Amino acid sequence: MAFDQSTRNRLQKFVNDARSLLSEEFTRQLQSTYGLDPKNGHVADISTLSHLDSGQLLTANILRDTLNHYLSTIHGKGEKDRTKQALNRIVREQAFTVLNRLAALRMAEARGFLLETIAKGYNAKGFQLYKQLAGSSLGETGEAYRNYLYSVFDEFSLDLAVLFDRHSAQGRLFPRESALLELLDLINHHEIEPLWAEDETIGWIYQYFNSQEERTK
Repeated sequence: MAFDQSTRNRLQKFVNDARSLLSEEFTRQLQSTYGLDPKNGHVADISTLSHLDSGQLLTANILRDTLNHYLSTIHGKGEKDRTKQALNRIVREQAFTVLNRLAALRMAEARGFLLETIAKGYNAKGFQLYKQLAGSSLGETGEAYRNYLYSVFDEFSLDLAVLFDRHSAQGRLFPRESALLELLDLINHHEIEPLWAEDETIGWIYQYFNSQEERTK
């Protein structure tokens, strides 16, 4: 399929919509769960986050370590502005990682390297098989599907750890069920379905997700 201007425009719309969706989702997660607010630069003391389980507490600490690292690279601004800039960078990186993970899986499906996992969402053949084997042990459908994706990430991370390592600082967050379903609808839209078989697609996603300034940085 030729990547003519209309094709690139449609892919760009997909990337813009996905970036907006994931950025809003992860901004809300930082605010409501992890005590980090990219909008006003507020950082809650981690001792006040008594609602977190052990996994979330680990993520909260990693996010703060990442924040402090990014703050050390930003100069010439007030503390609040520096913090907002660093937190928005974290949101952007988390969104970029999730989008690229799911896009890579969708491209693997299109090439026959992966049993249907992203296409058709909850009705994907791979997930249906996983549910049959796991039974009800993994909770409701949304929770089970998330765990299924985690297992696929872990398998792919053996060869592509840079992208699929769930323990990396840039890949700690994952969209909640409602946002994930919206993202799957965007990925599986019939207008871009043919693009997942094209090698160029992942490069265009990178280019459209990141502005020229972001790519330079």
